[in-house]
Amino acid sequence: MQELILKLISQVRGMWRFRWRALIAAWVVSLFGWGLVYSLPDVFEAQTRVFVDTDSALRPLLRGLATETNVMNEVNLMTRTLLSRQHLTDVARETDMDLRADTPREMEQLLEDLRAAIEIRSTRDRLYTITYQDRDPRIAFSVVQALLSTFVGNTLQTNRSDSADATRFLEEQIAEHERRLNESEQRLAAFKKENVGLMPDETGGYYERLQSTATELSRLQSELQVARRLRQELLRQIEGEEPVFGLGTDSRLNASSETEITIVQLEDRLANLLSVYTEKHPDVIALQDRIDRLKEQKAEENTAGGLGPDIGPLDMNPVYQSMKIELNQIEVQIARLTTQIAQKRSAVAQLQRSVDTIPEVEAELSRLTRDRQVTQQRYEDLLGRLEQARLTQTADQNTEGLKFRLIDPPVPPLEPIGPNRPLFLTVVLVFSLGVGTAVAFMFDQLNPVFHTRNELKSVTGLPVLGVLSVALAPRQRIAQRLQMGAFMAGIAMLGGAFTLAMLFREPAVSLASKILTRVFA
Repeated sequence: MQELILKLISQVRGMWRFRWRALIAAWVVSLFGWGLVYSLPDVFEAQTRVFVDTDSALRPLLRGLATETNVMNEVNLMTRTLLSRQHLTDVARETDMDLRADTPREMEQLLEDLRAAIEIRSTRDRLYTITYQDRDPRIAFSVVQALLSTFVGNTLQTNRSDSADATRFLEEQIAEHERRLNESEQRLAAFKKENVGLMPDETGGYYERLQSTATELSRLQSELQVARRLRQELLRQIEGEEPVFGLGTDSRLNASSETEITIVQLEDRLANLLSVYTEKHPDVIALQDRIDRLKEQKAEENTAGGLGPDIGPLDMNPVYQSMKIELNQIEVQIARLTTQIAQKRSAVAQLQRSVDTIPEVEAELSRLTRDRQVTQQRYEDLLGRLEQARLTQTADQNTEGLKFRLIDPPVPPLEPIGPNRPLFLTVVLVFSLGVGTAVAFMFDQLNPVFHTRNELKSVTGLPVLGVLSVALAPRQRIAQRLQMGAFMAGIAMLGGAFTLAMLFREPAVSLASKILTRVFA
């Protein structure tokens, strides 16, 4: 540690030999640096603060009825677009800043500098601050004023323009969907007219109707079989009963009963054939002709004689008459069921023949109906949205849903905010002292000397027998003291110059500005 201290002391002694050169270097650097600080142009700052008020008394009342637009998103978007090239170009022209640029390249650089100097800050309480710095206070104020006007005006204009554009778009879409809805309804009506009888009814589609008709046919056939068995039983019972009491029974009555029984049996057989064959089958036609002849024969027998005059009301068998009435009712039921079965069988056959046509018709009908329903649903939705858009536009125009409250209006700055000349002057002084020290160190390294016996011994490697001290004459001592005083005076004068530079900054700045103006004029 002691050796290190000795080396430092030796180095300081070596640098002390060149103290005047160090002082001169410090003075030169200080004066030059302070001149540069004075020549720096003043920077003026203009600022404005505006509060964005989005509260409205009607907003809670219109909730669910009108469209709730996110106003803050639009405001934030406008703050970003303020720094776009188009807006910056407009600001430069409004404030005459474009006169500083003579070429397109200079204009580009001007816009870049303008973008970098503009600062837009926002807080969570919707307070926006616009700040701009320039060496001309009038330009700084004009830029902030132009940005504020653009920010407020364009935001309101964009909000209203968006509402108008949305309403116009919805009206166009409604007209288009109304045209599509009319076309789809016309296509659906024309398709229904072209395919009358093939449309699905309340029972369902093709397969539902086919199954329903087949089920109904099976039920009717079951009822017909039951009715026929009942008729057979009644015929069997009628055969065992006498139509009249006493011995005066006419043989024609028995013959008439036999004819009826034959007709009933043949009709049962005919019904069985019809369940298998159509009405045009030869067996069916032949059997039908036979039944018709027997019915004509029975009618002639009844017309020719009827019951003889020897049969009175008291001779009639009531049981026989009762069974005859019931038989007639069964005959009517069988005839009705036979007709219904024929109709259902025809319907089933018709559906089976349309197995390839009806499903296609139903599918096309479903498609047309679905298209119409989708178009109608969209049309109704657009109508609802149009009413919301109109209500929103009316509410925005009448209630001013977006309001700007100016907290701090922009004013022309009177005092510059920069540069920080006291700090820069101090930095220059410290730097000049460092330069002086570096100069002394450099000359000491270029012109080394031995200050101690140990230094000489370490360099030469020879033993040092002794050291002679310098003996100064009285005049030399006086001269040495005068030099020391002059050096300290030089340092003091440098400190005094620094103090004057700090005290007379404004006159020095004005003088430097005039000199630079004359030099570069």
